[in-house]
Amino acid sequence: MRILPLYINALLILLGLSVSYNSYADKPYLQKNRVSYVSKVLKAFSETPVNTIFNTYSYINVIENNNCRSSLSDLKVECLLSYTKNNCKETRSVKSRSNCELYSDIIVVNKISEKTFVNRSERYRMLRNTNYDFRTAMSNRLQQKYSRIVTEYYLTRGENCGDKDFYCLASGLDQFCLGYTNTHSLSWQYCMSASLWFIGTSKID
Repeated sequence: MRILPLYINALLILLGLSVSYNSYADKPYLQKNRVSYVSKVLKAFSETPVNTIFNTYSYINVIENNNCRSSLSDLKVECLLSYTKNNCKETRSVKSRSNCELYSDIIVVNKISEKTFVNRSERYRMLRNTNYDFRTAMSNRLQQKYSRIVTEYYLTRGENCGDKDFYCLASGLDQFCLGYTNTHSLSWQYCMSASLWFIGTSKID
């Protein structure tokens, strides 16, 4: 597994900086803990209306641009996590708060990985050629790239998981992203968070 700096691992595998920290975070690299976490994220996406998820995404975009601007990545991440945790506290129930924390972690990871998926030259071309706002163009481009990963997953692994068998899907995605890191210049964390976002936001309410 390709390893990222500590603060990125914390986001997706529940170390101390993660919004959704819990008791098994002391052994994040155990397969059962990775799969358990991913299945919880999939369930959180399934239980949350898409418009609520995208409202959180828009909120994090605003916070990134206005409150968490920093050239130091670790400070930026800590800032984003602080705001997202406070945002999730505004939800009415314990269940919705937990779900908010889980999909917010994925949004923050994807924010940090944007430059990996869309490099500087591609962003420059988008700025020159887009007929609408850059943020929308960027989101659409990222969704295209995320979709390619998920399509490759379904084409190469093809697990026959039930609609609500999140553990089955999580296990397949975990193994897929482990292999993906060996053939592409992308970490397990980025592969997983991109896949979770695309799957979680492609549902029909």
